Formats: sequence, structure tokens, C-alpha cells
Amino acid sequence: MNKIAKMRNLPESIQQGILTVLQIPLKVTVQEGSFLHIGGSPSPLTEKKAPIFSVDGKPAIPASSFKGAFRYQMEQLLINKKDELKSKLGITDDELIKPCIPAPRPSKAEQELLGSGYRGHCEIKVEEDRVNVPEKGLCPVCYFFGATGLMGFLRIPNFWPEVGEYRIDQTSIRIDRGSETAATGAIVTGEQVKPGTIFKGTLEIIAQQRTFQFGRAREIGGTKVDLWLDGIASKPIEEAQLLLINEILIPALNNITVLGGQKSKGAGKVSIE
Repeated sequence: MNKIAKMRNLPESIQQGILTVLQIPLKVTVQEGSFLHIGGSPSPLTEKKAPIFSVDGKPAIPASSFKGAFRYQMEQLLINKKDELKSKLGITDDELIKPCIPAPRPSKAEQELLGSGYRGHCEIKVEEDRVNVPEKGLCPVCYFFGATGLMGFLRIPNFWPEVGEYRIDQTSIRIDRGSETAATGAIVTGEQVKPGTIFKGTLEIIAQQRTFQFGRAREIGGTKVDLWLDGIASKPIEEAQLLLINEILIPALNNITVLGGQKSKGAGKVSIE
């Protein structure tokens, strides 16, 4: 399986108004022996009850689906590689490296994760005379993806397919447990994206935004909000940026191997370049 290699130099940058943006082209390929199903809204004009997500008639991998998978893999990376990343980032406090539960009201199951692999919801509130942030600052994941009250440094795109035949129909039938035949009215017609289909998009990193710079801790109203970056504050900015890209972004991208739904049917196996 092809993966994204570590970068020796920073990705290509472009100027977008006041922003300096680093661009990483990505290719997502549906693996042979699998298929892709990211659900869309059923159309009243067709009989398909399980369509795939499409834009102008073309299937797409929506930014929200890719972002969810990407964020989850970054969370798992910070948990599973905690000691290694602490060493490379100069972090001595375990709480600083922990990802947060990205919900102000976590479920009971999520609450059980607090204090072990995860910490509480990241949120920043700017009031007239003060800036309220969590005691340990924002977590590393929210630095990249954004937290309540403050945007992150990543822009996640929709992924669009290369030209070709990429859509196939799928029929599912529920079996009546009593008669062991097809249940009445239980036929569902849906869609799949064919194995071998290639989607492309460009991941963007905001390298410079007004006073904020990727690879450095942000400060708002005299309050530092990214305490986990203090350990690399003395590194040259390009070295700090490459460290975050090579040790966090790229490994998390490489760990995305499944997207979308119908996983119990073997769907969603992908490779990323």
C-alpha cells in the first residue's frame, strides 16, 4: 500500500489574501475487493433508498467524512504514541499531549475515557477583560482542527473522482426468519463506488494568519492557548513546522484505511497517497 512519506522540505505554499497556505495534494483510492459507500439523501424521483453522496451527479468524499476519520486517527496517534511524541515535542506533562473529547456534553461512554486517554472538551471564550481557556490550554488535535471559539490550521477539502465509470447499483434483501425467503417489501436498492476509483483533493495548512503562525503557540489577549508547543518554541519555524507535519499529520493520514459506511460488508477500504 502506498503511503505518504516524511517530508524533507515544507510543502508548496501559496498566498491567499492575508493567508500563507501550505498545500499537500492527496489521492484516495478505493481498494480492490472493496467498495465505497458514503450515504447521501434519497431522491423522491428514484427508487434508490441508499444512494451515495453526490454533487452534480458525481460521487464525492465529503470534507466532513474525511475530517472525522482524520481527526479520529490523530487522536489515536496521540494516545498510542504518547511517550514518543512527548520526547520529540519536549513535553513533560501527560495532560498536554492528550486529545480532548470534542463534545461539550460527552456521552456516558465518553466520560469513562476522561482522565485516561482523553481530556475534557476544548473551548475558548473571549470576554471583555479576559480570555478563558482550559487549564492545560487547547489540545494538539484542536490546534490542527479547531476548537469551539477558535479555528484551527487545517482546511479539509471535498475529494472529487477522476473521470471514469465509478458508480454501480447494489440491491440488499432482508430474509424472513420464519419462511427463510425474501421478506415482503424488504428489498433496498442502493449505490456503491467501484473499487479502483480514485479521488483527489488538496489538504491545506494555514502557515501564517495575521499574528498566528503554524508551529508556534498562539496568544490571545496576553493568554497563551497552546501550551503543548512550549517545548519546541526555540526551534526555527520551518523545523517546527516540519516536525508537526512529519510526526503528527502524515502518520495520522497514513492510518486512515477505512472511510464511509457499510463496513460490515467490507466497504470503505482505501489507501492514501
